[in-house]
Amino acid sequence: MNHATNTTAGKYLVVTGICAFSIDAATPFQAVEALKQRIYERGQLPEHLTDPEIGMSLVEALSAGRLNFIVMDAERTQLLGGEFQGNYEDKVSRRLANSLRQMLSEHLYYQTDYRTA
Repeated sequence: MNHATNTTAGKYLVVTGICAFSIDAATPFQAVEALKQRIYERGQLPEHLTDPEIGMSLVEALSAGRLNFIVMDAERTQLLGGEFQGNYEDKVSRRLANSLRQMLSEHLYYQTDYRTA
């Protein structure tokens, strides 16, 4: 796994559950970390404050270790990495793709290797 820091930020789309988030980050790994931080910070807000993009169900799922993440380019044409059960993957496995299947087009789904199911 290569999580090297790149100085050029890019725009990524990070999907989890039924939500997709546009994230600016230097690498796909950092995009996942940035989204996880946003979700964590949402959980630290007082109950009367809300975030229109991040509900408490995401906060609870992250806290319980149930969230998986897939990072793709902003145009949804290429899978760039992801996290399955807390483990980052530079190449999205089929088991990770299966966990978020509803968020992937057929084209993206079949970029994964069926042998990693």
